[in-house]
Amino acid sequence: MKIKTYAASCLAEAMDAIRRDFGSDALILSNQHVSDGVRVTVGAPEKVSEAEIEEALFGPKEEQVLQIIRKALTEHRVPDILIDRLLVNAEQAPGREVKELLIYALERTFHFMPLPATSSRRAFMLTGPSGCGKTIAVAKMAVKAKMAGKKVGVMTTDMKRAGAIEQLEAFTKILELDLVKIRKPTFLKAAVESLRQSNDLVIIDTPGVNPFLRADMSFLEELKKDIDGLEPILVLSAGGDAFETAEIAEAFLMLGCKRILATRLDLSRRIGSLLFAAQNNGLSLSDVGISPHVSEGLCPLTPKALAELILLKEEGLS
Repeated sequence: MKIKTYAASCLAEAMDAIRRDFGSDALILSNQHVSDGVRVTVGAPEKVSEAEIEEALFGPKEEQVLQIIRKALTEHRVPDILIDRLLVNAEQAPGREVKELLIYALERTFHFMPLPATSSRRAFMLTGPSGCGKTIAVAKMAVKAKMAGKKVGVMTTDMKRAGAIEQLEAFTKILELDLVKIRKPTFLKAAVESLRQSNDLVIIDTPGVNPFLRADMSFLEELKKDIDGLEPILVLSAGGDAFETAEIAEAFLMLGCKRILATRLDLSRRIGSLLFAAQNNGLSLSDVGISPHVSEGLCPLTPKALAELILLKEEGLS
C-alpha cells in the first residue's frame, strides 16, 4: 500500500488533491485538525502490472524462457548434463526470445558441417549400424546431385544383406546410373580413383555393422585403407537411448568419422540421442532425413533448423 499525508487549509481542499492523485481508490487513515488547517493521511493500493504478476509467480522473464527451453530439451530426452551446458550458453545470448536463445546456445555447443550439395573432391563412404538408413541416404544424395545436373558415381560394398544390392540398384536405374559393386575391400581404391575422374560426386554404401564387434569394424577399416580423400560419414537414426547412441558413435571415431548424418526423423519425435552422440564425441552435425521418400532428399542441418526441430512441440512458437 502507498501512504501519503496531505496538508491543506480545509478538508475539501485536501480531498480535491487526494482525488487528483488516487481517484476513488484512496482510503483515509487519519484526519487531524491543526492550527493552520487539516492533515489527512491516506493509503492506496499500488497497481501491479501483468508482467509483475508473472514475475512473482514464475520468476523473471529470462527464467521463463530458459524453462521453456529446458522443457523442450527434456521432451527430446536430452541428458541433463547436456541440457545444463546448453542453458549456460543460452543465458549468454543477447536476445530474449525462446528461439533466439536456443539458436545461440546450439551455435556455441555444436559444430555444423553440412554435406556438399552437389559435388565434392572427396568420396563419401556412408557407414553406421544395421538398419540406420544408409542405403536410402546414398540414394537421396545421388538424387540431389543428379537433379542439379551433376555426374554421380555410386558404389556398394554391401554383399551380405539380402536385397541390399537390389534396393540400391532400383534407385540407380531410375537415375540412369551404373551401380559399381565392390566384392572385396582391396578393389575399392581403384574403383574410387576411376569414378573420381568422370564424376562430380562419388558415394559409397557399406553394410550395416555391429560397432562393438571387432571383425565388423575391421572390415570397414580395410575398405578405406590407403584411399586419399575418402571421408566416412556416420549415419545414425533418431530415437533410442542417448548413452547407447553415444557409445555407438564413439566406436566410429576410430574409423575417422567426423560428422553425423541423421535419419528416420519421420519415425521419431525425439532427437536427444543424436545431440548427445554428437556433443559427447566431438562430431559435427551435417544433414537430416525427414522423409522416407528418396525424392525429398536430405536437409542441411543448421542451428536455426535444429532449434525449430527441438521446439516443434511448443505451441505458439514460430
